[in-house]
Amino acid sequence: MTDDLGLPDRRELPPEVLDNLRMSLREGMGKPARRRWPIVAAAAAVILVLAGALVATVVIREPDGQGPVVANPDFSLDWPKAVTAMDRCWAAIEKNGRAGSFPGRNEWVPRFTVVSPPVTVVAMMADGKPFFCETTLMTATVSDPDAAPLYLPGTGTAALLMTSAGTVAGIADPEWPKVEMTGQNEASLSTRDIPVFRPGNVFVHIAPMKPSRTSYAVGPTPGEQSRPPGYHAPHPLRPAPEPAATELDKPVFPVPDRATPAGEFFNVCTERASETLSDRDAYEMGAFLEGEDVGVVVARLGGLVTLCQGGLGYGDGKTEYYRIMYDQPKSAGPVYALRTETVGRTSEKPQNAYLGVVPEAAAAVKLDFGTGKTVDAVVGAGTFGAWIPDGVSQDYENARVGITVLDVAGVTLYQGSLPLY
Repeated sequence: MTDDLGLPDRRELPPEVLDNLRMSLREGMGKPARRRWPIVAAAAAVILVLAGALVATVVIREPDGQGPVVANPDFSLDWPKAVTAMDRCWAAIEKNGRAGSFPGRNEWVPRFTVVSPPVTVVAMMADGKPFFCETTLMTATVSDPDAAPLYLPGTGTAALLMTSAGTVAGIADPEWPKVEMTGQNEASLSTRDIPVFRPGNVFVHIAPMKPSRTSYAVGPTPGEQSRPPGYHAPHPLRPAPEPAATELDKPVFPVPDRATPAGEFFNVCTERASETLSDRDAYEMGAFLEGEDVGVVVARLGGLVTLCQGGLGYGDGKTEYYRIMYDQPKSAGPVYALRTETVGRTSEKPQNAYLGVVPEAAAAVKLDFGTGKTVDAVVGAGTFGAWIPDGVSQDYENARVGITVLDVAGVTLYQGSLPLY
């Protein structure tokens, strides 16, 4: 996976660095360290709920090698990904001293895979029991097939694995055609229908939400009828048992520097956002913008791009709110703008950032918003950012931004235009 993302070769990390990375695996444990970035923490507690705004879908493809054949049309088995993930999960079992009491690796029968880069989940069977293996770029987690499921009262439905990467996997009541899953956070409420794999009655859902900020409700899918506003599935989902093993097995080296204003804001933002970000310690900081009590930072992990924004300024302009927004390009190509939202207000005027991706060799990005003055964007790690100035076009369908990208020698790498909105 490292090669796919274009990252440097892995090297052995010093023990103290490994310890710091391992601490981030258990999200929500302990108090966050103080940051120099000046943001006042909100005093009110946030209701623990799920947002289903972004959900992973099952990758539909045929196995690339010999292996079990998936009969259920709603699922597929990516055999190479499954083998790689299962090998890593078995190594985690061995490293945690569980191999003697765990089904042997040669007994693991993969049923299907669910992929939402960098997360891969394999649903498996061994000794007639379902269990799951989840891998990210840096971690491997495997559920315990011998753990006692906490079934919902009067049902055969239970969660078997919940992780900080946003995975919710479990077993569904045999009578349920699908698992209806409801979730909510500060910004949204949604309900999703999750397919159930037969035989075995297992399901996997990947939503980019932190377990500590998430509660789930489930039920049998009530058919194609429309759900009323504010609808929740009927049964609060009980917690999953602790995993059999969770291991930081493939740390990225060198660890990106966080002792910068961008790195400090990124830490604050990703800690306080309700969305999760897998392998966040491996992300390299890109363009960073500071406004009045708000900030926006773009971060990269190989080919993955994300941004985190927030601070004081949402709603009434006095509410602290942070949000992680995953790569949502406005246009295709090597140079593209990212979708974002108003991050705050200054003197009652909205603060809107214009962010995007450029070649990594870019040293300067000049933007023309049509106001008669060129704006020099902040550039870093193949990304750019600038605050949108006053007086730009309000033509939401056709407005464009001129962009010129230069390398360190002043050679033009790209010249063209991108959509403004």
